[in-house]
Amino acid sequence: MKVLWVCCSEAIAPDVMECLDKAGTKGYAVWRDMLHKDNVGDKTHWGDGIFPGKDWAFMVCCEEETVREAVRLLKALREQQYVAEAGLEAYILDAESVF
Repeated sequence: MKVLWVCCSEAIAPDVMECLDKAGTKGYAVWRDMLHKDNVGDKTHWGDGIFPGKDWAFMVCCEEETVREAVRLLKALREQQYVAEAGLEAYILDAESVF
């Protein structure tokens, strides 16, 4: 089992959800209104007048095959300029179900 973490600008969250749904995930957790500090680029989102916008985080726990498909779809999404400008990151971790 794997955990896929996806962090993105709230502006592209619906696109990310579409990728996760198309990949066949059974469900996922979502954290909305997350703040993000970017020390190297221009993607800081504090939700204020200086750094507008916020981020969302998604946590998906599923089989490796589903994660691979989700990553494939997210990589294709990230190739679009508006997505690259908005900000999209993904990370994979090993997981073990405890019950």
